[in-house]
Amino acid sequence: MTNKKVFASKRILVVGATGAIGSTIAKTLSLQGAELCLASRDVSKLEVIASELSAASISINLTKPDSFAAIVDEIDILDGIVCAAGVAPLSPVKFMQEKHLINCIQINAVSPLLLIRDLYKQKKIKTPASIVLISSLIASRGAAGYCAYAASKGALEASARCMAVEFAPHKIRVNCLAPGMIESQMARRASEQISEDILQAHMNLYPLGSGFPQDVADAATFLISDQSRWITGTVVPVDGGYRAK
Repeated sequence: MTNKKVFASKRILVVGATGAIGSTIAKTLSLQGAELCLASRDVSKLEVIASELSAASISINLTKPDSFAAIVDEIDILDGIVCAAGVAPLSPVKFMQEKHLINCIQINAVSPLLLIRDLYKQKKIKTPASIVLISSLIASRGAAGYCAYAASKGALEASARCMAVEFAPHKIRVNCLAPGMIESQMARRASEQISEDILQAHMNLYPLGSGFPQDVADAATFLISDQSRWITGTVVPVDGGYRAK
């Protein structure tokens, strides 16, 4: 979709707008005419991106859900929401720390659900509307060292299915995207903790090779748009054919 008018007069919230995926989604939506509200806890990066895209910005810390109600007061009524914030701690089970597990589940699964709750309660989501949650391939595929991350993304997908059913009478759709390995800062941090041989073996599982943030952004744009009006409660893989092998 390249028509700038696709999202004309549409207001979309992008949470995690300073990450590789979130910022690319924001730029793609902006190019197609969306009016954006960008949210992140990295205020300095957020200001730069918001200025570049002529977007509203709001500071949010997903570890502090008690602050969400006040934040929601500052947000105008939305046509769409994209939750792209996340953390991916890498640790074998025997070295896993409770605080890291709890933090991962809080940021990746609990806080998106609570933020959507507060937006919905304060009638900040239009009807119809679309919500897109960024999950991960790891939610459905085992990988050593990613128990915390997989648990959080599995919970996110489960809650998305329930929200999809609950919100359907109000024409609010809820879907997840499940990217595989995407060239990003998060992926680079993970690659620094494993050997080159293991990393290469993993990349060989992708028939189409490496993925990029734009691949996820294009899929998110489709799910936010009216072109996906009859799609809800699903997880769309963006994995270069990983599941096909």
